[in-house]
Amino acid sequence: MTLIPRLRSLHLQLSNLIQLDDQKVQTVFFGMPNLESLTIENTRTKTHGSSLAKVLQNLESTNPTSVSRIRSLTCRTDSDSTHSGTPAENVEFVDSGILARFLQRFPELQALDMADTSLDPKSLLAINTNSRLQFLRITKCQDSDTATLAYFLASHTAVNSSLVVLDGSGITFNQEETSTILENLPPTLRSLNLDSSMMTSNHVPLLQKLSRNLEELKIGNGLTMNDVEVMVLGPCFKFHPANTRLSASVARNSKDAPGQELVLGPMRRAVAICKLRRRLASVSPIAAKIHMEKSRLRYLNLGSMDEEEQGRITNSVLLGEQSKPLELIVVSGIESEDHRALGKLSEACGWKDKWFNGMVWVERG
Repeated sequence: MTLIPRLRSLHLQLSNLIQLDDQKVQTVFFGMPNLESLTIENTRTKTHGSSLAKVLQNLESTNPTSVSRIRSLTCRTDSDSTHSGTPAENVEFVDSGILARFLQRFPELQALDMADTSLDPKSLLAINTNSRLQFLRITKCQDSDTATLAYFLASHTAVNSSLVVLDGSGITFNQEETSTILENLPPTLRSLNLDSSMMTSNHVPLLQKLSRNLEELKIGNGLTMNDVEVMVLGPCFKFHPANTRLSASVARNSKDAPGQELVLGPMRRAVAICKLRRRLASVSPIAAKIHMEKSRLRYLNLGSMDEEEQGRITNSVLLGEQSKPLELIVVSGIESEDHRALGKLSEACGWKDKWFNGMVWVERG
């Protein structure tokens, strides 16, 4: 207890927090002057997810006015079931007002992690308006009203001018909600994950604009490889779209008989390399009257795209020099045979790759 006044970071299991008396709970949230980071995590299958809400209810009744100086707050569920075989129950807030009033008491909040938490997005609208969030993770927030969540991301002063990292993976925003979010994200943003959101070619100009500041991007469902190429290389470069571009899986399924493959396989790969190099050579800068900023993307995850579209990475201009500073591309759903073909192609233009359980990391050499 003598160390409490000097603590800067504290990580508590929800099962431990609910065993503390009211005085100690008040100390955790409001009585540690140097505390900057607080994590409350539910990893125990026997701890009910609503326990945290009950703790906050008691805290509100005994201490309704104190303000916390905590800058980083995490209330999350560990969904990894590898240890016990059963995932822990999601932290949940049945009464959204409890969480809303709680968040109002953190005027210096800069990071908020609510991963795998059941919450009403209306409670996020109550975040103290003096807060300036730089980090926000709402991964797989259950029972989410996506329209309200999109409105929060687009309009709240805590996020629309300061956000650096936004992880909204596992939340299915529709096309309109995705547009609302992308149109209002701040230029401070460097990392964006909207892997379950619905995206179309209409979102490409918005993603293109964001890519001038973004360094990491995991896109949603619905884009084609041509869309992604335009997002990364346009409007600074022009290139020939491929008229016929077989994905890795289609190419694999069109192979000849096993005996012929020994002879024709290397020839087919040589032709594919020639086509890729020809397409890369077609990329040329656009002479614009005004200076156009290039994409700053370094990491691009395409794992949510249609698998056939992902397979078209084998003939993509993303593998050219003009896509720099892009240095890592992630694709999924790649069979081991397709990975070998992709490895030869990427190696031919200066990239290296690693395959694990269907995921491929293609890294610039």
